[in-house]
Amino acid sequence: MKDEFAERFEQFKTNKITLAFIVHPLNTNTNEINIEPFGIDAGLLQMQLLDLKTKDLWSGKITELKSKLEELEFQKCMHSSKKQKANSSKWTALKEIPRVEVLIFGAWNSLPECYSEVKKLTN
Repeated sequence: MKDEFAERFEQFKTNKITLAFIVHPLNTNTNEINIEPFGIDAGLLQMQLLDLKTKDLWSGKITELKSKLEELEFQKCMHSSKKQKANSSKWTALKEIPRVEVLIFGAWNSLPECYSEVKKLTN
């Protein structure tokens, strides 16, 4: 079982750049992404990503996502570091913070279908 966990975590290390693409697509080198499991056309992905980077509206969605995720982490840290009398109120406050995956999927789903290859990496 230990070997299975080690192998699985090694896969995470190997696919680190591919996983980071979801939050940092504008700063990712497409040659470093493992697109094989997704059935993505590499040339089309590069074209769509270049187009995404040059369109202020859509690249703004990604920039806004990064800002929201940073704010979310800040809020979590603030709630975690507060010395609260009741532990349950701490958890209630944390439940009110939006979930990371909701923000990520919301941003990516707002992109039009002309970015279909780019969206395949996030779905």
